[in-house]
Amino acid sequence: MSASTSDPRRPDAIVEYRPEVKRIEDDDPDVPGFVALVFAICGLMIRNRTCLWVGMIFSVESYLNQRASEGGLLGSPAATIIFSLSTLVMNYMPEILAAYSGIKI
Repeated sequence: MSASTSDPRRPDAIVEYRPEVKRIEDDDPDVPGFVALVFAICGLMIRNRTCLWVGMIFSVESYLNQRASEGGLLGSPAATIIFSLSTLVMNYMPEILAAYSGIKI
């Protein structure tokens, strides 16, 4: 019994490896935009300013990394920036009003 007859590999069945070509359209959805919305909503609900600022940073990142054909599930990144900015204003508004009216909180 020779080594060539017991070898299960067949040279005619070899398939050459070709890496997949990843298109930018097949990329993941807007993850920073989703994270920005989650942090903005959580920060608004629990009144945590750190969450609000993290949400603002992620929304700016989402705006800066948007594609030309942006029409995603979560809306435009500009809307995410406006939402994050409005949550920051709503959180800081009692202190701003107290400073102008002279009432201590």
